[in-house]
Amino acid sequence: MPLDIDGNLFDLATSLAGLLGAPVTIEDHDTIVIAFSGGNQDVDDARIGTILGRQVPLRYRDAIAATGVFEHLKVSDDVFIVDLPEEQMVPRAVVAVRDQGQLVGSIWAAIPQGPSSAQVVSLVAAAPQVAKLLRAERDMADRGRRERTNLVTTLLAGGVGAEQIATDHALSGQWVAVSVRGLAAEAARAGLGPLTLHLSAVAPSALCAAHDRGILGILSAGSARRILDDFLRRFSGRDQLVIGIGTPAEARDLAESRAVADQVADAMLRRGRTGAVATLEDVFADVLVDRLDGFLNRHGESSPLARLREHDRRFESGLVDAVRALLDTGEVSAAAEVLVVHPNTVRNRLRKARELCGVDLTDPATRLALMVDLRSVR
Repeated sequence: MPLDIDGNLFDLATSLAGLLGAPVTIEDHDTIVIAFSGGNQDVDDARIGTILGRQVPLRYRDAIAATGVFEHLKVSDDVFIVDLPEEQMVPRAVVAVRDQGQLVGSIWAAIPQGPSSAQVVSLVAAAPQVAKLLRAERDMADRGRRERTNLVTTLLAGGVGAEQIATDHALSGQWVAVSVRGLAAEAARAGLGPLTLHLSAVAPSALCAAHDRGILGILSAGSARRILDDFLRRFSGRDQLVIGIGTPAEARDLAESRAVADQVADAMLRRGRTGAVATLEDVFADVLVDRLDGFLNRHGESSPLARLREHDRRFESGLVDAVRALLDTGEVSAAAEVLVVHPNTVRNRLRKARELCGVDLTDPATRLALMVDLRSVR
């Protein structure tokens, strides 16, 4: 039975499965499932979960990695056997797929007794055909990626261009901008493919595209939080990501929503709150403080806190600690406990702050300025 090389990757996977007499999946270099053979081929829970989630489920991933298969694929074109009976998995015969010497994916065949010599030959022979189709689909994906990037950036910029796209694509109702950031640029880039795949399955009208600071997206306002929470639960690199959701708006008027999404993501990232999705309501105080951060950086030397710090620098008077403790606890006795000093010591330091530095904590505006300045991430 010859391989079907005139169709797409799914056709080739099904053809190869028929040739091998075994179920086949094809993965890209990020171990995302991009094609699988059709028919009644659910040989074990691992295959079922892999196809449903488009990636090996977490419960199997570490065990598979421990076999050394991924290190093998990097350096060898020989077929590798993944045999994990303790995980109740049918053995997998795995072969690398390379394009011009670069690893671009792999073929996995579930063969209960391990592959015969003829099956090994068929697997190795299929790899170049998979590489050819991957290259063609990658070229098409690149064109599609450029189109999506143009759609996303134009919509999020607002104006006449956004209005035209919203009309052409019948984007009615309320939408939100989404900003995905990573602890490192690579972390955000690694999330683009899985997020695109996830959205195509559960929200076909949604859009996402790479951006210089991460990933930008546009989702329906009513379902965005649920869809993105679900994505993070499934994505193995979730601990490296934060996702900010902007304010709802019509599709032609998302510029402000995009700005808010960026601010929410920035606030989370600054404070290390990774692996989470948030809206402005969730992190309003943090975003507010961050918005004042630029002003404080430019004019911080004029702030009440700067006067207290200068006095502490010159006289080691502990005024900043006393003020911070009082603002955190709300009362002198509790502040004294935090500082492990007598309450009169706190009162004395607060009196010095008022008389020597002109910082009066009985003034609400002064208290607010100090609280913002102390909280600011600079």
